[in-house]
Amino acid sequence: MSEEILHEGSGINFKFRPAAFAAISLLIVFFLYQLVGGGLTVYLFGIIPSADQTTAVRLATMGAEIMFILVPAYFLSRIQTMEWRRLLSIRKTDWYFVFLAIVGVISLEQLLELYLYVQGLIPLPSPLKHILDQFQQIIEQTYKTLLTAKTPFDFLLVVLVVAVTPAICEETLFRGLTQGNFRLSMSNRKAIILTGIIFGFYHLDPFTFVALCVLGIYLSYLLAASESIIVPMVAHFTNNFISTLVLYAMNRDSYIAPSGGPPLSVGYIIGWSAVLALIFGVTVILTEQHKHNMQEVNQR
Repeated sequence: MSEEILHEGSGINFKFRPAAFAAISLLIVFFLYQLVGGGLTVYLFGIIPSADQTTAVRLATMGAEIMFILVPAYFLSRIQTMEWRRLLSIRKTDWYFVFLAIVGVISLEQLLELYLYVQGLIPLPSPLKHILDQFQQIIEQTYKTLLTAKTPFDFLLVVLVVAVTPAICEETLFRGLTQGNFRLSMSNRKAIILTGIIFGFYHLDPFTFVALCVLGIYLSYLLAASESIIVPMVAHFTNNFISTLVLYAMNRDSYIAPSGGPPLSVGYIIGWSAVLALIFGVTVILTEQHKHNMQEVNQR
């Protein structure tokens, strides 16, 4: 039998130890989404789907995120506490937070694109490089099937599948259920970092792991600063939407560091990195200032 425990800082009554519950929840969702959902997708469409299966793959991907990420996260949060809305941080937000999050995530996304470009220049032993290249080719081909849009309708469907659905489903799982539980058992800083790293691991992509961890940590920070899951959801949507828009409008996988183009100069990389880091840093400073201003207003 479980016994409800009151967390004094948040006032949330929970039934199970938060960190353990978060870990078990992640394992359940990992099994459902990556193994069951992924297995069904491979069974139905193969490892690399054909062009005539594109729409079906997109709809299957969206359905898998809803059925195997969003729905379990919702029910698991309700199992943990009757105050599941507070656990998931479902509340209104100040739209200044949203504006700063949009500017911040756009600058961070481009900064991470430059990092991935530099990472790709690091030489690797030939046998390892051959294996990784094959694995990366499979990942890129899968993403290309999901992201490539030839008509406006295709583009809207891609946005729904790649930007809207992950923003809602993944943020509910990671920033809502996972970080919400972690915050009940550890400091905010630890909860932010741990949730971000788990977010990176969960995508099972060794090539973008570091970049995904950094993005995950920023999204987790946005939740902690704003106390509303709406803010990281909008930031997550913006991050994915920009990638989709650049591919559709410009036929490039990156606006600032496209693959297959001429090599980027050191000056270009350093210059753009400095500009983007400055913009991102300013948004974080302004977010912190606004957070403290809101806390002072609430304390009056």
